[in-house]
Amino acid sequence: MLSFNAQYLEQLIADCQVLEADGFGPKVLESADELVIYKLFRRKRWFSSALLRPYAKRFVDNATKLKSCGFRTITVQQIRYCKQLAYHMVVYEKLPGMSLRDHLKSEIDRADREAVFIYLGKMMARLHAGGVYFRSLHLGNLLWSEGGDFALIDIADMRFYRRSLSAGLRQRNFRPLLKRMDDHTLISFDDWAVTVESYLQAVDLPQQQIQRLKPRLLALGEGLLHA
Repeated sequence: MLSFNAQYLEQLIADCQVLEADGFGPKVLESADELVIYKLFRRKRWFSSALLRPYAKRFVDNATKLKSCGFRTITVQQIRYCKQLAYHMVVYEKLPGMSLRDHLKSEIDRADREAVFIYLGKMMARLHAGGVYFRSLHLGNLLWSEGGDFALIDIADMRFYRRSLSAGLRQRNFRPLLKRMDDHTLISFDDWAVTVESYLQAVDLPQQQIQRLKPRLLALGEGLLHA
């Protein structure tokens, strides 16, 4: 693992565009040539699971696992550590495409919009069939490209199971899609229903489980979108 110091980070911030930040400072940077992303990880608490398994390491491991399962995600170039600041940094190639959030904000016609949510349902079905539980599955962490091929980013918070997800985990994993209130203006209940229908058509579950899961998923969307 390569090292870096506070001075290097300060210069990097000056040279790059800050894509994401919080009260502690920048979290995601983009190089001036728009080819490379620098993602910063800091341990928020002194005693935490991140002490034994840093989030940067989880991020890199998850990228490898996702690719082995056939999902499009980031390609890591380097992982670095700053002892002075207790920061990890993952350097990876910028993926083409725009976030699903930005795509839904753009001018797309009704047919294209329906296609987006059909693809979303199919992609979620693939994740769940592969035992992938993506805790941060929201509109900003899915990159859309023409042809319906979503790429997954911000993948540190994820679990991999040896078998397909249970009905309870499947239902729970739909919640992050509507976690942000400002995303509610981008998704109608009709969009949600299209996603659910596409998902259920793609899943390999007994018909009885599908019949129980469908009203729960629809009710989840109705409750969150109309809250």
